[in-house]
Amino acid sequence: MKKIIFSVVLLLVATITKAQKNFYEAMEANGESAIYEGFADQSANGDGTYNFTRGKPAISLKVTRLVTGQPVGFVATPVDKGVSGFSQTELSNYVRVDSYPNVLYIKHKYTKDAYMMTDDILFVVSNTSDSDVPKLANVKAFYVLVKERGETVTKEGAGKKKKGGFMARMKAKVEGVGQSPTFKYIKRVNIEKVFNDYVTAMKAKQANPLTTKDKMEIAKIRRAREAGDEEIKRYNDSIKATPEYAKLKTHQARMEQMDNNNARNLITINNKTGRDIYIYQNGSRNGTRINANSSTKVTCNSNYTYKFDSNSGGTGTAFYSANANCGSSVSVR
Repeated sequence: MKKIIFSVVLLLVATITKAQKNFYEAMEANGESAIYEGFADQSANGDGTYNFTRGKPAISLKVTRLVTGQPVGFVATPVDKGVSGFSQTELSNYVRVDSYPNVLYIKHKYTKDAYMMTDDILFVVSNTSDSDVPKLANVKAFYVLVKERGETVTKEGAGKKKKGGFMARMKAKVEGVGQSPTFKYIKRVNIEKVFNDYVTAMKAKQANPLTTKDKMEIAKIRRAREAGDEEIKRYNDSIKATPEYAKLKTHQARMEQMDNNNARNLITINNKTGRDIYIYQNGSRNGTRINANSSTKVTCNSNYTYKFDSNSGGTGTAFYSANANCGSSVSVR
């Protein structure tokens, strides 16, 4: 009897694992017109559910593919104009998936931000190590699929249809966290179970050996990335070969030389007095203000004095003699 129960459990686990969609499959299953509402600043309730205190701009998601069909990234486009979106692509030198074709996440090498996709939630996970799986504790944003789930009808409105078309309701702007049906839905979801079950299922799928087809597709993605680098290099080399580029480099060199010559005729004055001061070039009544702990550059071929009060009489206190320390600096203390 125990053997029968164990076999049934194994069969159930294998079925769930096989049915689990990878990152790209889950994203494409919802369609490019789908809208995702964003939430952040979460706190655990202790039963696998979470509460959220901040919303994020709604987005739509689209998988990007090579012309040969292999998925290589995604683009998140904001629903509202004037809001920045985000994207990741393996054609970049700094972005990779953890495995192919059973992609658990796509991650940026330097920011260490990873993106995971379950059936209806896009997770943005920070501090993701190459040698470890993403952790729920590191999720900094959740983007939840907006759709009719049937649980938003109130008792008073039972049996009544909501006004407005489906897309109009989906795109309705949320005025704050807690006002939308999507927020009410995600608060009831056992996110801890969804997240951990997804990671477990995908790691199990990744344990399967790569097929010949898988290896061929991985090679195509790698060649596309390398071709992109070569194309950029060819373009840069073609620009550098033009007469215009040669003139630009000559001009830049001339300007750099002029800057170097000018620097040799300047002195940097650092104000270390702790108060604002006014410096005066020899023979001038117009002072230049230098704020406390700030500095300025002046020509080095004159004597200079300083005052704390520009309205006070006298010539001020001498602190620099002409042509001393040109190209260097002097501090007023």
